[in-house]
Amino acid sequence: MQSLSYPLSKRRMIPIYSVMTLYAACAPIAVSGGLQHLTPLPSSVLLTFTAISFLFLSIISNRELISLKSVNKVGALTSLSIALPALLSLIGVLTASLTLLSVEYVDYMSESLVNRLINLGLYSVLTMLLLYYINKEAQQTTSALIFGYTIGAGILIVGGIWQFLHFTIGYPMPGFETRAYVHSVESDVLFNFRLTSFTDEPSFLVPFLIDGLLIGSLLLSRKTYFLYALFAVIVLVLSFSVSGYLNLAVIGCAAFVLLISKKGISRKTMLYSILSSLVLVGLALAVFPELLLNLFMPVLGRLDGLFDVMHHSRLYMLVFPFIWLSDYSMINMLFGFGSGSYDFLARTKFLSHQGTLSGTSNNVFVDLLFEHGIIGSLLFTGVFLSILLYLWLKRNNHLYVGIAFLLWLHLGVTSMYRSDFASPRFWLIVIIVAGLIELARRNKALNQFGKEPFLKAKVTT
Repeated sequence: MQSLSYPLSKRRMIPIYSVMTLYAACAPIAVSGGLQHLTPLPSSVLLTFTAISFLFLSIISNRELISLKSVNKVGALTSLSIALPALLSLIGVLTASLTLLSVEYVDYMSESLVNRLINLGLYSVLTMLLLYYINKEAQQTTSALIFGYTIGAGILIVGGIWQFLHFTIGYPMPGFETRAYVHSVESDVLFNFRLTSFTDEPSFLVPFLIDGLLIGSLLLSRKTYFLYALFAVIVLVLSFSVSGYLNLAVIGCAAFVLLISKKGISRKTMLYSILSSLVLVGLALAVFPELLLNLFMPVLGRLDGLFDVMHHSRLYMLVFPFIWLSDYSMINMLFGFGSGSYDFLARTKFLSHQGTLSGTSNNVFVDLLFEHGIIGSLLFTGVFLSILLYLWLKRNNHLYVGIAFLLWLHLGVTSMYRSDFASPRFWLIVIIVAGLIELARRNKALNQFGKEPFLKAKVTT
């Protein structure tokens, strides 16, 4: 790959774009449980704070005037839809602290509340700074972020292949504590492990893999992207993540619809593709029924109790916050219990069949409902769906808008099973979407790194 090519007048900005690239490359692995505890501060927080410091120092040293009037509205509205309700939720915090008289709530206030507000503050500042740089130089900023993120997702792909070799032939690998074991399955399985790469569990890994599939298509050459996508899909399949399979199916169908709506594929070709796929699947099931059954048993064996609220932990933690929210005052229903207050539920509520709740429902929308109340939840959901509708309506205007739509839809799907709105990944996807929209609006292309990318935007000069 070639290095970024900058005009002479902009070479002083190379260190800043390098920081952006490094931040995006480290984001996928920074949230790993093993790395989070290596430093006094969580690695994701330390990484974000360092990036903000460099960006601020650049602005100060260059004596630039920061104006946020012209920044991309998608990024700004998303940040506002979380930051503003987080501040309003302090009304709920005050109300709950005066009425609940709970030791557990006081513990939450002194720990999780402070940490979450600091996290959201850091990501809000980082988002606005990167939006400022996108407004200033959309091409270089977006290219740097996409380049770095593709590398970061690639590291997880390599980690997944490495882990597969470790489990199958004993190839040495550092001992990361992950949920790689197969659980809730009583039948025989072909592989008694699930790939997690350097993340904590399969559902943490899958979003990064699909991010890489979408973003890498704009950067990598056809041959490189084919290998990148092939290994990414192999790792995803062997993660045996139910949510990951559904996620990939939704994005695949959406991409198919985009191709049809842009007339990038004829109906005849579409029909042949569907029929060929069905025939291949049918043949595989007919020739290797037992092999396929054992291969996918880590997924199939968990489907029986998937929708049993009282015995499925994740579903229980998704449904009952709607009930628990109404157990308290009207003010808390409207404004929530404060940022990170799902931790309060983890201290006071129990699963119906075993143990306590975790510190999150693993769903952004449910977490925000309890933490920011009905007002905050409606604001965020309304903004998110409005952006999705906007991107859908503009999808045929430019290749980058089509990819931005898929990324935003993917972010919505992953938000159903990963509550990562206080992590680098969520905000990087928001910023990359904003960058792609700006490039489409200005009719500019991403920087090319070597050969022509798999998907290339048509621009005029």
